[in-house]
Amino acid sequence: MERQTLVGLHAQFYEHPFDRSALASLKDTPGLELIIRKFNELGIERFLRIQFTGSNLRITHDNFPEIHDMAREATMILNLPVLPDLYIQGGESINAFTAGVERPIIVLNAGCIDRLSTDELFFVVSHELGHIKSGHVLYRQIGAVLPMVGDFVSRMTVGFGGLISTALEAALLNWQRMSEFTADRAGLLACQNRDASISAMVKIAGLPHKMYDHFNVDDFVAQAREFKALDENPLDRIAKFVSIMGQSHPWTVLRAAEFDNWTSSGEYKRILDACGSRAADLDNVPRFCTECGCRLFGDEIYCPSCGFHVPPAAATAF
Repeated sequence: MERQTLVGLHAQFYEHPFDRSALASLKDTPGLELIIRKFNELGIERFLRIQFTGSNLRITHDNFPEIHDMAREATMILNLPVLPDLYIQGGESINAFTAGVERPIIVLNAGCIDRLSTDELFFVVSHELGHIKSGHVLYRQIGAVLPMVGDFVSRMTVGFGGLISTALEAALLNWQRMSEFTADRAGLLACQNRDASISAMVKIAGLPHKMYDHFNVDDFVAQAREFKALDENPLDRIAKFVSIMGQSHPWTVLRAAEFDNWTSSGEYKRILDACGSRAADLDNVPRFCTECGCRLFGDEIYCPSCGFHVPPAAATAF
């Protein structure tokens, strides 16, 4: 299939509101600046890069041309300036992750290559590119190594840092779960195949190999809608929150439900149509304050959130 390149696509066009709200709460959590400073001082990103590249297989155009070309195409579609380095590591599960702020890398489990179709793999790779485009990587790395950094800070602050890291861990985990919804949207915008995106989630949720050719994607969407409907009951909503609060990813079924809501609302198609060509109708493209990122809905001269002067040319990502 021929995919559209999304000219001028900005991450804020498709950012999930849960992600935006959770990130704002995270940034307000005391101690975040201290943890980031120590993260940089200890050179943890360099350590992570060495760890992830020392034992895994690097994806290049020579040895994995199909995957390399796929990633390059997704990078162009999502309007990312540089193709990250890609690696494959052992593991039968369908999993992938991104590390590195200055020089991002994407690591795919071998299970992604063995168990996903071409379009499903395109979605997974694009999902990880979405984390890079949205600037998620720093906070996700901190979440991965927070216990180690938090222990160091705790010793330096005579125990006070332990309290800081505990509060930050809860805020980071909550934000990490919400950031997945935004990355899923990026995955679809690049893949441009709704069924393949959802079927990738079905496989991530645990679909047995023998059922790959027989599972009905619509049944999974129906299950996702039923799960989402549980939010109407306050006790069910509390139970869902408590049972997931220690996890870094939301339920896969909930991801599918949010995905379904977004595509059903018409927002996905509107962004695809608006950014699909240089002849895009700019009146249909979302506009944002270039200072604070606040969504603009009219001909505002000053941002209603931060007061920044936003002339028409500066209030759009084009």
